[in-house]
Amino acid sequence: MKFWLAVAATITALDVCAQDAATSDALEWLRKIADSSRTVSYSGTFVYQHGSRVETSRVVHYVNQAGGVFEKLETLDGPPREVIRANDHVTAYIPDAKVVLVERRSTRHLPVMLPEKLSDLTQQYDVKKLEADRMGGYECVWIGVIPKDKLRYGRKFCAERGSGLPLRAQVFNERMEIIESFGFSQLSLGGKFSRDQVASRYEGRSQAQKWRVDRSALNVMEQAADTGWTAVNLPQGFRKSMEVKRTIAGRPVAMPHLVYSDGLAAISVFVEPKVREVSAKPLTSQGAVHIYKRAYGEHIVTVLGEAPAATVMQIANSMEHRNVGSAFPK
Repeated sequence: MKFWLAVAATITALDVCAQDAATSDALEWLRKIADSSRTVSYSGTFVYQHGSRVETSRVVHYVNQAGGVFEKLETLDGPPREVIRANDHVTAYIPDAKVVLVERRSTRHLPVMLPEKLSDLTQQYDVKKLEADRMGGYECVWIGVIPKDKLRYGRKFCAERGSGLPLRAQVFNERMEIIESFGFSQLSLGGKFSRDQVASRYEGRSQAQKWRVDRSALNVMEQAADTGWTAVNLPQGFRKSMEVKRTIAGRPVAMPHLVYSDGLAAISVFVEPKVREVSAKPLTSQGAVHIYKRAYGEHIVTVLGEAPAATVMQIANSMEHRNVGSAFPK
């Protein structure tokens, strides 16, 4: 009997080790996916679907040896729009409105959001290496990030075997229904940098025709600060990852902006003075993103994020200010 108990214990230990090794392998693939937009040059056409909307775009993305990233993105469906990126400097050309928008953005390139510390994901998600596949002539491997509860969405990525570039990405709900997807319909990996490939076709025209240049986004200043706002009933696994005051030109006061994350999903909270009543329909959605507004005294709390409605609403309804009795009465 002792012999068979020892055998059973050994098999169990081996099974746990195999599971740990499989998870570690899947996390390494996620790390490769996260690094790919900073290390891989590519060009191609991709389709982005959210809700009932389908958008096709053409992208050229170069990474030089010094770490600089240059990108050109053109929409192929509906009104034309072109976005030129040089590291965090972004210029968007909107021909129909004859407007040029200039701003700075963080250097995320594909619609794939992954945390810096990937091991934290395993607390709220099962990370698995799934089946192999082939897309657009490239071999890829599906990696699943499957939530352990209904408070967050799941994700799947099919990573190109050599580079880790996600050839397809999907967001799915608790019923395993795909609610947002991204995928290349044509792709070329590598390629030598060409300034012409990432130059705007509208730059000369916009200057000659004196399009309106909007640099107002550059005037948005963020400063880390204790805003006094806090979520008193966060969904399990979510923690505050950012708290700033946003100063926007034309606004009389700085706007508190907080971000809560479980390591994958990020939920933003904005607070502004109430100048009008909240809509009779406080919950709206855009694809996988839910947006919820609620009044709090003389303020409007707006919460949005790529998460189930219940998660966004729970965070919104738990937002409070420490100074409840005076400046922020309920």
